[in-house]
Amino acid sequence: MQSSQARWVAALSVILVSVIVVSLAPVQCSAQAASAPQSSPSQSQTAPASPSQTVIRATTRLVILDVVATDEKGQPLAGLKAEDFIALEDGKPQKISSFSFHGPAEGALVARQLPPNVVSNAPLYSSNSALNIILLDAINTDFSNHAYAQEMLIKYLESGPAIQPTAVYALEGKLELLHDFTTDTQALKEVLAHFKPQGPEHIDDVYASASPFGRRGSPKANPNARLVTFNSMLYLAHALAGYPGRKNLIWLGEGFPMNLFPDALMGDGVVLIEDYSRLVEKIADELMNAQVAVYPIDAAGVTQNDRFSARTAMESVAQRTGGKTFYNHNDIDVGVRASIDDGATYYTLEYYPESKKWDTKFRHIEVKVDRPGAKLRYREGYYALGPDAPSADPTADFSRALDLNAPASTAVLFQAQVTLPSEKGQKVLVRFAIDPHTMAFERQADDLQHGGVSCVVWAYLGKGNPIQSQGQSTAALKSDVFQQVMQSAFPCNRTIDLKPGHYTLRLGVLDQTTNLIGSTSMQVTVP
Repeated sequence: MQSSQARWVAALSVILVSVIVVSLAPVQCSAQAASAPQSSPSQSQTAPASPSQTVIRATTRLVILDVVATDEKGQPLAGLKAEDFIALEDGKPQKISSFSFHGPAEGALVARQLPPNVVSNAPLYSSNSALNIILLDAINTDFSNHAYAQEMLIKYLESGPAIQPTAVYALEGKLELLHDFTTDTQALKEVLAHFKPQGPEHIDDVYASASPFGRRGSPKANPNARLVTFNSMLYLAHALAGYPGRKNLIWLGEGFPMNLFPDALMGDGVVLIEDYSRLVEKIADELMNAQVAVYPIDAAGVTQNDRFSARTAMESVAQRTGGKTFYNHNDIDVGVRASIDDGATYYTLEYYPESKKWDTKFRHIEVKVDRPGAKLRYREGYYALGPDAPSADPTADFSRALDLNAPASTAVLFQAQVTLPSEKGQKVLVRFAIDPHTMAFERQADDLQHGGVSCVVWAYLGKGNPIQSQGQSTAALKSDVFQQVMQSAFPCNRTIDLKPGHYTLRLGVLDQTTNLIGSTSMQVTVP
């Protein structure tokens, strides 16, 4: 998908002219012989009939392993070849089908440019190294500790380090994108300096509240914070799955609000058992599938409290995804620097599993290298889910993707051109041009290629509820028309009635077959 994505991004500005502006002439000319893409309005989102999960999940038969290799001193090991590695799955050797080395990019990375009034959710940067995501966890971190961690992060950025593309997110009542991927450390520092978290709502356990000098216990996040964290991490994994290559998630917080060891609670004479270990495994699995390695950094630094449960869950997620934890250190800026440097140099191994039995069981991965003293970190394994594995109703994920401050989703790639009204009474027109290589088409009994998407425009005026416009574009294409679409773009047009004002548009596309999502934002002023 990566090579076709690169070609599509490079050519789509031309495609927007030939396909969208000329009213999709190539497709409509063939509409007499086969059903071409047609947009039809819909006032309610319809759940696709054939659910799936992400691109990675749908192609789980190709296992992608990002391997960080270091020597005894913790320095990156360069110069390794494919024959130096052995990949084992449940103890059985696997044949490596693809191998590559990734290191920090040299020189400045330049973001691609788009025509006026055109926006895209395709990744802005193309790099041979990893992308970095800094997550400020304000919902599971005491206010003072969060403020200190934020200050140390700003201190790191003030040193003017050369960084790979980095994005900053905040986790409070919901997941919020503070700044998209950029190599501009000054821009990141500015957005961090203006971020004012509200702070968490914590419930102290009996040990933490017994004495201010106690060494046991830790604040427990309330159930709402736990649910927000769980849903946000899953959504972040899905949003990042469309970015090719390794992603390093640098998580600044006090720990995971989920205990790997069951808690026994007494309520009304009934013993209640709380066991969140499976939820932690679910989060780790989704992150692994999206090639996200987690680097948790303890925002509390050196502390008297023994926060065993939170740290254990934190370490578990880091280990399972191939990341690394940093705690019991007050120099948080050093931890950030070490995390970014650690994940910038790595090897990618790909293989097709020898076992074709998709029984949903966890498959353990082990990687060995023919180099004395080498230390390796990589994902621990994956669940053997086939392409037809069921998934949850995508409605909630799609609504979350269209939230005002949600990050872009990139599983379905598109560009969109916005045409503002030239006369009073006209509506805003949004023309979507969707990368057909990120859609799912199926040849059915009529010998036509069937596919379809739901395309949505949500317009926010301030922070109130959005004005919504949503519809569908479906197609049943003959072979020649299908080839034309694959060489250009799949269309879906929406109109929305907006009064004069400055709006933030959230644009979204949902593949009706796979439930994959694409979304992005655009600022417009309606005269």
